[in-house]
Amino acid sequence: MPSVTLLHTADVHIATFERLLSETDTSLQAKHVVHDEWLAEAREKGLNEDLTDRISAFLQSASASSDLVLCTCSTLGPVADQVANTNRNVLRIDRPMMEKAVSLQGTILVAVCLESTMRPTLDLLDDVANQTGNPVNVETVLCAQAWPLFESGDTTAFGRAIAGSVETAIAAIEQPACVVLAQASMAAAEPFLSGLDVPVLTSPPLAVAALAERAAPGPA
Repeated sequence: MPSVTLLHTADVHIATFERLLSETDTSLQAKHVVHDEWLAEAREKGLNEDLTDRISAFLQSASASSDLVLCTCSTLGPVADQVANTNRNVLRIDRPMMEKAVSLQGTILVAVCLESTMRPTLDLLDDVANQTGNPVNVETVLCAQAWPLFESGDTTAFGRAIAGSVETAIAAIEQPACVVLAQASMAAAEPFLSGLDVPVLTSPPLAVAALAERAAPGPA
């Protein structure tokens, strides 16, 4: 049975990914590892060399014992991308989402809750756009006021706060091709954005679909 190690920076993500894996046509056996201190450190100090080395060492070690490794934190995503350059069994959670967003070929409204996520997210979008040859126009909205609600465990209020910020941003710009909820936790806002006339993309289901595709046996 193929296996996957998931690196999280919050315990709350474990249930989300267990549900998605159970709903997806995959026999992946999941191991969850949580390092919430790495996100706190990245927010305070950035992805410095010491932190990058520790994350990279973990991903390489996990890859040695699992068939696939998924980093579910967007802020730590650049490190996962670095490792993935030489180890394709490592996946950054938001790359499949950005590939989908860029394929829609239009203005992308990117919503983030943490300043530390903004630069990695925009850099990833640029990278995907350059790789595919599909130039994109990006608008951003920072939902910083929502993050304390996530930290307090009030998922419903967290989702509503994000949705309010996204709706306000859409009213101020040209109709986007899609809305990207940059962080995995922000999927809580998706139900409150169901009335939008544009696709709302979240990273967890697209990442799990990518895992299932990679885990699928090749042609005989």
